[in-house]
Amino acid sequence: MPSPGRILRTEDSRRTELLGTIVSNSLPIVGVAFLDWSAAALLFLYWFELGVDSVWALVRAVFAGRPPEIETGTLLMGPLAERQFALSIPRTDLRVYFTTLLVLPVTVLILVVVWLFTGALLIGPLPEPGTETVTGVLLATVGIFVLTGITTVQNYFYNGEYRKHNSTTAFRGLLPRICTVFFGGILTLTLITAATEGPEAELGSLDPTAVGLPLVLMVVCFKFTSDLLGVYSDRLAVYFKSYDQEYGWQTAPSEARSIDRTLTDAPERVRPVRWGRVIGGLLRFPSHPGSLFIGGMGLLVAVLFAIGSVWDIVAVIVVASVSIPVFLLCLDQLLRYGTIEYRIDADAGVLVAYDRLFGTALWRVESWEERSLRVEKTPLDSLLGTETVTIEHAEGEYILPHLPDTASVVAAFDRQPERSEQIFPGRAGVLG
Repeated sequence: MPSPGRILRTEDSRRTELLGTIVSNSLPIVGVAFLDWSAAALLFLYWFELGVDSVWALVRAVFAGRPPEIETGTLLMGPLAERQFALSIPRTDLRVYFTTLLVLPVTVLILVVVWLFTGALLIGPLPEPGTETVTGVLLATVGIFVLTGITTVQNYFYNGEYRKHNSTTAFRGLLPRICTVFFGGILTLTLITAATEGPEAELGSLDPTAVGLPLVLMVVCFKFTSDLLGVYSDRLAVYFKSYDQEYGWQTAPSEARSIDRTLTDAPERVRPVRWGRVIGGLLRFPSHPGSLFIGGMGLLVAVLFAIGSVWDIVAVIVVASVSIPVFLLCLDQLLRYGTIEYRIDADAGVLVAYDRLFGTALWRVESWEERSLRVEKTPLDSLLGTETVTIEHAEGEYILPHLPDTASVVAAFDRQPERSEQIFPGRAGVLG
């Protein structure tokens, strides 16, 4: 059950958001009633407002307080997500997760494409607006930008809402706004078309001033109603099966991992051997079929050039098709195990995987938690004179590859491990 303080903060946030929604939706009404704005001016304003919402959504995503939910087995991004490394903002408790910065450029590109597509679809068919209309719309856009900024600072940062979001959930409120602008714009264009020359009118001949005041106000009310539903979306969500009213039917993002005891004074420490930290990635092809797909597509292209007997290009493509997947797998292996060490306290029966570069513990397992312990010797282990330890536990398994000595690891558990030697590696693990 939510605490009274949390309920009060939620209500304060709702009041601030409601006030901002009322003011921002009042600006179009003022423009229509007193500045003779046409339906086209409304479309321009709503399009600019969508851009404003996107900008502030990006700000919320950057400073979201929970780490992005990225599968740790993902090539390259997985090991970085496992570290949950974040840059702290001085004099605040705000943090910017490194993986957020890596995926944000793709998000920005998608938002820009959506915004430009919406503008081309809704604004492109309209005649060029007058100077006074453009000036009024731009001033209203600046006002909406300031209002949205105040609401974001008050609710998201000051009231601590950012602590409950990651870079994905920070964008949840943007999709309904995109849909509202899109369908509201389609409605407006339909009204303009019907009022100008009928349903078969050419888009280039539309007269945006032909729509009467009641129809324009109807578009404004449609937008305001949609924004109002967004303000009270959490209350509407109680009609759905939910773990919490605040997120409705959506799943809350996981909090940042916290491991209390990192064994800074551990008596035993062991690391994968140097070559195992690099070329060990070659054994992990079965875990990353995407790398095989990249190489296979390249070889398929090489076959097409081979039909034309363009052997120089064939040689280049074949080399690239083999070397690029190998390079990606080796780089992924280096990111996963390059700076990792396993801290062991055999007397306490505790083992911690610690990344020395990022200064963070990745996982911690105690002897009573393990369900199975295996020591395997892969072909690469045979070559390097090492062994690989697999620790099964309730939530999966931890794999410690290419260790020069496994005795200290085994000593942390109250059992003799199963031992096997792989002729061909059936699988290759990642950090749990």
